[in-house]
Amino acid sequence: MSHTNIRTINSVEINNSGPFRVGDQLTSGTTGQVLKSLGDSLSPEWSNDTDTTYQGSSTINIDTSTDPDTINVLKVPNALTFTGSSTGTYDGSSALSINLTDSDTTYQGSSTINIDTSTTPDTINVLKVPNVMTASTNIIFTNTDDGSFATNYDGSQPITIRAIDTDTTYQGSSTINIDTSTTPDTINVLKVPNALTFTGSSTGTFDGSTSLSINLTDTDTTYQGGTNISIDTSTTPDSINLDANIGLTMINPVTIIAFKQHSGATALIGNQAANPYYGTDVTFLDLSSTTNITSPYCFHKIYGTASTDFDSLTTSYAAGSILGALGASIVAKQTALCVEIIVYNYAISSNRDTDMRLVDKGGSEWSVGISEGGSGTGTIQTAREVHRADETDRQIVHQTWSITGLTIGSTYTFNPQAKTSATSNFLAAGGNYPDAFFRGYYLPS
Repeated sequence: MSHTNIRTINSVEINNSGPFRVGDQLTSGTTGQVLKSLGDSLSPEWSNDTDTTYQGSSTINIDTSTDPDTINVLKVPNALTFTGSSTGTYDGSSALSINLTDSDTTYQGSSTINIDTSTTPDTINVLKVPNVMTASTNIIFTNTDDGSFATNYDGSQPITIRAIDTDTTYQGSSTINIDTSTTPDTINVLKVPNALTFTGSSTGTFDGSTSLSINLTDTDTTYQGGTNISIDTSTTPDSINLDANIGLTMINPVTIIAFKQHSGATALIGNQAANPYYGTDVTFLDLSSTTNITSPYCFHKIYGTASTDFDSLTTSYAAGSILGALGASIVAKQTALCVEIIVYNYAISSNRDTDMRLVDKGGSEWSVGISEGGSGTGTIQTAREVHRADETDRQIVHQTWSITGLTIGSTYTFNPQAKTSATSNFLAAGGNYPDAFFRGYYLPS
């Protein structure tokens, strides 16, 4: 709809959905043009907007040095005012940091929260949860502190939760049997679900439903002999034989031959058939270790000095300097021992008897001595007359004692002593006189 030659329109609003034509030519202008007034008596016309001159204000700055002009916000027209732990205003004209602290720290507790104001800061404690947990069927709550039963749990007291499975109804199967005649019911395995199948010299299956014995025979019985081993196939079954003539020389060389460690006796036996004429030769053996039992002596003591040493004998047993230097201790390796002494006796008067004996570590007669002596061995007393000088006499005395009943592994001490029937009787060693010897060797058990 259009209206022509209407001079005046008084309206609150004009709604126009099509072109808006003005002027004598009634044109609608071009894109971007604005409606420009030409005065009170003239019609308006469409025109380009060429007015780009703006001015700033206290809140806006226009920078005309850029192309196009740059419009900058200086501040907001209405400032922000803040109060509380910090106070002031903010309009954006400069940066500002605000430290806001909540000074209102007054709280109140409830049925589930307790505020402890005696601490700094206040302590907030949970008394219980707002919604309780209630025990259902087959669930038992027990107070952990006193063991009393409880029906619910809200966190105010410790509890122990125990669940009871009351659904004890089961059914068996082809592999499981349930015996309800017992209390409680007995669950029995009838058989395994997957059977064992075996083949070979015996064949079959096994599922555990009944007992079964399987006899497995190794049908591969072809063997061949090796070093010092022979297979006799003429027998049934074949016989595996160790070479009867095998000896150490036929075995690969070894560096150590060790016996099994046990409390019984062990032996390395030579060629008994060749004895006593040939025996078994043993070469390049080192028997110097103190652990070996070697002959002829298990101890051997010698006393000799550059100058002659005389011990004047008395009518009481004593060792003196010569015999005192010859004592010996052993750890028995056999049960029988021969002890001997060789010493020079010099009697300067006639009718002088020289006696000798053995004593233990404490000086007691050896056969009854309890200090590493022979008490309990059964050895007879050791006092012996070893020389009788019917005139002035010089004699080498060679005396032996048979010691029996020793306990292997026990320690024994042997000390020789001598005495005379009258004075003027001496033992001598060193210088021009022979050395004194004191020694022992084991006897066959």
